[in-house]
Amino acid sequence: MADAKSATKQRSFFVTLFGVVGTLWFALHGFEYVHARYDALGGLLILPPPLGLRPFFAELPQWSSIAFTVTIWVGLLGAFLLLLGDRASVFILSLALLAAFVALIWGVLAFVQGAGPMGGIDPLFFAASQTAVTGGLWLYARTAKRYGTL
Repeated sequence: MADAKSATKQRSFFVTLFGVVGTLWFALHGFEYVHARYDALGGLLILPPPLGLRPFFAELPQWSSIAFTVTIWVGLLGAFLLLLGDRASVFILSLALLAAFVALIWGVLAFVQGAGPMGGIDPLFFAASQTAVTGGLWLYARTAKRYGTL
């Protein structure tokens, strides 16, 4: 009986912690994205002032909008797979990180060109926060996969 228990892989607390935090982060931004892109939802539910990406997405260039969209939705998938303990989360989060870096390039370009807040959101800060969270999740998932806790 003791051999069967020691043979099973025990789930790390940190896999759950990073999975929950990442899923909540990207779920919030996914909800804000849907709210910003679909007018019907915007009329039904009004978000409090710190939330809401509608003015931000309205001013984005098309290529950076695509990068943010991929970062949010692929990041949500990767964080959810991390929460489930799936090893594929490393690959999915690496795709989200690549898209986040593209969005960060736009944030840096906007900062260099002197663009101010867009819809009350600083473009560089928003892009850097997406990149930092995605990068942190990817690094943790990669390390957990390497050491066998994922």
